[in-house]
Amino acid sequence: MRKPQGRLTDIFSLPADESGKPRSVLMLDQLTHVPETGDVLRVADRNLHIAQVDGRRTRSCLTGWKLAGRGSVGVLVNEPTDELRPLAQHPNRLWVTWTPKDELPWHFKTDDLPTFTRLNEDWNAHPNDVGLKIEQRGQMLLAHMKPNPYVYRQYEKIPEITVRFEGCERYRVTPINDHGWYGGQCRFSGLAPSWGEFYEISGNTRDDMDPTLWVKMEGAGARHFHFYLRDEALEVKALDWSMQSAS
Repeated sequence: MRKPQGRLTDIFSLPADESGKPRSVLMLDQLTHVPETGDVLRVADRNLHIAQVDGRRTRSCLTGWKLAGRGSVGVLVNEPTDELRPLAQHPNRLWVTWTPKDELPWHFKTDDLPTFTRLNEDWNAHPNDVGLKIEQRGQMLLAHMKPNPYVYRQYEKIPEITVRFEGCERYRVTPINDHGWYGGQCRFSGLAPSWGEFYEISGNTRDDMDPTLWVKMEGAGARHFHFYLRDEALEVKALDWSMQSAS
């Protein structure tokens, strides 16, 4: 079984607690999982029990991949800082692992992992007001939504975009929003490179891990498309896709 890992970037001290225990904060980034209080951190040859996790420092930590700059978090351990600080002086920094007190997500227990290809390179759905509308036309599924004009200025005067799925075999809209994704409620939390994007997923997509019922259609497409929207996620099995904008 693979263990979660991160990179140790800094160590600094805090005043001792009320009982006189020393307190050191270890800063970690490039996380493949979010550590929790009670987990055991392995730093070089030291096992350090995590007494507290500073969630306020957490960014997009659930990545699953070794992507530079993806997330940072501070963990508190009751160990003297002077003894630990040399561990952070490694010229390439130091990769650390930890043993969670709770069960790890499924993707830490298998090598049969799906792969993600981002499809929305120069457009996206509106981050605050998607207004998703689903329309069926025979074997074609139309997903109407508002575009994001803040990042993609070319859509400032475009009221709606439509993602078309040809040869749609089935689709479903799951209740996974950003809070659910970052909280590990999605089966792809920790695998998808980031929330809020449109992906094609190849390999074992573990459809059985989401209880949302599929809506059957007349097509026979088997490609798996997955779009993380503001308040939900759209999953589609179809032959192909395209995007059109309405002026």
